[in-house]
Amino acid sequence: MNKLSTILLSAVILAIAGCSDPFTEIFDGKSLEGWECDKEELTEHWKVEEGLMVAENPDSLGSNLWTLKSYRDYELELEYLTLSDDYDTGVFPRGKGTQVQIGISRSLDRDMTACIYAPKDGGESYPAQTDKVEEFHKLGEWNHLRIIVAGQEVQTFLNDEPFVDYESPSMNEEGPVGLQLHGNVHMKVKFRNIRIREIPAS
Repeated sequence: MNKLSTILLSAVILAIAGCSDPFTEIFDGKSLEGWECDKEELTEHWKVEEGLMVAENPDSLGSNLWTLKSYRDYELELEYLTLSDDYDTGVFPRGKGTQVQIGISRSLDRDMTACIYAPKDGGESYPAQTDKVEEFHKLGEWNHLRIIVAGQEVQTFLNDEPFVDYESPSMNEEGPVGLQLHGNVHMKVKFRNIRIREIPAS
């Protein structure tokens, strides 16, 4: 049994045993405490409104919002709502580099939500793709994204549907979780219920 399978099994055991929720909220719905923008002059791209994290770049400049804490192996859940026709955002599991895409790829000009963008791996820019995006991605509605990171392996689920399972040799061994606003496109995205369950080193 590989490390990712062990993580999934432990989650099931906890649920069956009726254990308390092992997840920790990393966005409190009141402020951006515990997060920082990588470009101080673009901090205004990231706000909290009515309990939601709201990301918008009217200037079409790119920025990333990072957790102050770094992580290794974990399970992450969040919900997002896109409020623009064209949007290019996503989640960096461990600092800059390997990314879980949300929205339209600039290079492929199509929706690659919950697919893996990893150009540093030496092959295709999107080495893990799926044809399920159109069926399961709900445009203009709240979507639930789940990401499991174990070692160099990343697995994604969109609205409870398994999407991709990929091993990224270039992914950092540890790093902060990041949310992206890609440059060269004006977009508005809302996030909520961002929570994480860290997986102890075996």
